Amino acid sequence: MYYVIMDLEWNNSYSKVKKTFVNEILEIGAVMVDDELDVVDTFSVLIRSQLSNKLSGRVKSLTHISNEDMYGGVSFNKAISDFSKWIGDKDCVFLTWGNCDIRVMLDNLRFFCDIDTIPFVPHYSDLQQYCQQKLGLSNAQQIGLSAAAQLFDIDVSEYSTHRALDDSLLSLRCLKKSYDRDALMQRVVDCDDEFYRRLLFKAKYITNIRDERIDRSKMVCYCDDCKKRMSKVSDWKTVNQAFRALFFCKNCNSHVMFSIRFKACFDHIDIKTKKCKVTSEEKPDDKGEKKETP
Repeated sequence: MYYVIMDLEWNNSYSKVKKTFVNEILEIGAVMVDDELDVVDTFSVLIRSQLSNKLSGRVKSLTHISNEDMYGGVSFNKAISDFSKWIGDKDCVFLTWGNCDIRVMLDNLRFFCDIDTIPFVPHYSDLQQYCQQKLGLSNAQQIGLSAAAQLFDIDVSEYSTHRALDDSLLSLRCLKKSYDRDALMQRVVDCDDEFYRRLLFKAKYITNIRDERIDRSKMVCYCDDCKKRMSKVSDWKTVNQAFRALFFCKNCNSHVMFSIRFKACFDHIDIKTKKCKVTSEEKPDDKGEKKETP
């Protein structure tokens, strides 16, 4: 069994033909290791954009890749062909930091090659979720690679972060710090139809308060001071894809602006809440915001 830790850098490009933005892959970096985590080989390639003549300022600032570097890259098809040959017929588990890179890889293969699978990825696991579990962190926190490395006491300055190969090697260091083969393999999934249904599913925020998927039992607010349930004193309004209302604690004579956001994921509803204390003078003027009826 081999592990391939892959990282991508991409540029948000606009397709005039399809009239949509695409996270076009700019660089692929990967490190292949055996089940003892000894390095077998590395892979790195820059890809020439087919959709844009120049990189965004943000991409150039983060990656330090210049337009000239990008012009000297190979085509996407050539990069994928070389990457697939590099992997060969080895039975590999692919690992990425979060699932964004594997999603972007699939999007690019669908866009440029008109295929709906990643043929060289037979098994997959999210290394970010694995490391967060080992660090005792909630998956909801979505910790970045550099932050996780620092928690593992890894010197990040040794790596050129936001470059694909270096980020792959830094991810490997995090894996080495937390490696438990059985625990990791429990998170590995086969890249079957179910995997691709999950990968292609687009999570959406629920903004209609009458939606049956909303758990109204969560739309309550408790005072942080006395722990008692507060009274809702304004109607729910939709603000930034969340529902927001003003609550009052009679016991503490305090107001709180309470927000709750429901996100429809593939197999669950993700719920996030936020509370902000306000004084009577600071109570916001909600004029112009969409008002909803519970």
